[in-house]
Amino acid sequence: MTIYRFLFETATRKWVEIIKAPSMFEAAKQAKQLASARSKSMSTPISFSFHHAVSLK
Repeated sequence: MTIYRFLFETATRKWVEIIKAPSMFEAAKQAKQLASARSKSMSTPISFSFHHAVSLK
């Protein structure tokens, strides 16, 4: 399992979300779902980008 960090941004705010996933593809899918859900609840567009990865053994 790997921990991926994604940087999320709105026009006025930036924050980092941590996602645990077996692959970068799965982490990106989860980040997209999270961004969509938060965008609807905050009523503002949210962009995200890959920030950092750490492998867990």
